Amino acid sequence: MSLKQTVYFMALVGAGAGLLCWAIQSWTIDFVGTLSATSSTLMVSSIMGALIGGFTVGFADRWTTDRVVLTWILVGTLLGGAAGALGGSIYALIIMSGVMPPGLVHPLEWMVTGGLIGFVTGLRWFGVNRLRSVHALIGGLVGGLLGGTSFYLSSLAASLIISLGANALSYMIAGMGITLGVTLAPVLLRDGVLLFISSADPRAQNKYAGPPPQQWVIQDGDRFVVGSQGAESGMTMYARPVDIYIPDAMVAKRHAVLFAANKRFFVQQHQDNVGPQGQPLKTLQHNQTNVTGTHELRNGDELIVGQTMLQFSSRRQAPEPRQGGRY
Repeated sequence: MSLKQTVYFMALVGAGAGLLCWAIQSWTIDFVGTLSATSSTLMVSSIMGALIGGFTVGFADRWTTDRVVLTWILVGTLLGGAAGALGGSIYALIIMSGVMPPGLVHPLEWMVTGGLIGFVTGLRWFGVNRLRSVHALIGGLVGGLLGGTSFYLSSLAASLIISLGANALSYMIAGMGITLGVTLAPVLLRDGVLLFISSADPRAQNKYAGPPPQQWVIQDGDRFVVGSQGAESGMTMYARPVDIYIPDAMVAKRHAVLFAANKRFFVQQHQDNVGPQGQPLKTLQHNQTNVTGTHELRNGDELIVGQTMLQFSSRRQAPEPRQGGRY
């Protein structure tokens, strides 16, 4: 899946979460009656967080791993719901203080909630790069602010019908704002991209060839494990067992490590893909050269992982190559 497709589908995920959240709130009011402002805020923010957390995990795993794992979706749902509830509680405390101007009520509510939802969503990448959670938090703050502003504008609608429609639209905008903020933060901050080219293994070819082909965004400070280890072998409750999943029979469970430091990019054999004599167990090549140490990647370089070809591209113009491609 391309970056544009990721942004498009994440917008749909956020809009769907927002619309469902609005529907649940409306149904609750129909059966229970009008809720207090505090109770309504806590309910809405918790539901929105749970939906975004679960949907985001399910979407990401559907396109980048071997299968969707129910446990991970449940954990994402619980963490998102907890983040939403915390955001609603913080907002309620501020409201109770009586110092909040009316025009800032909804923008602040969704900004805080969106930031916290973004943070817990970004925790999936904690093992790759701790800053990704911070980037997701910032993206959620910005997206939530946009959604909250739309809430305030919808409250100014004169007609009840128009107000209801604008309110539903505001939920969708809030959901899209949060998911797009979280998604676009790493995309806008990306320093490199790893692009799937082709594979002799039909599983990898069918999964990633597209069109358009799969891309993985790389930020400075990232450390990705490349391999074929499936989700059923995952050792955590929330994170993937490998970061770049390649369903190739000739790819080791943990095959290679791709990392970025100081705006430079490197690849090396994973220790699990190295034999007792230091020899690679399965193929890893950089520009048709076997990777035996740590090789620096430059714009346009090719990687062969098992039977799969990948291409690296960088925003920076490639400098003159060093001898052997190593540092």
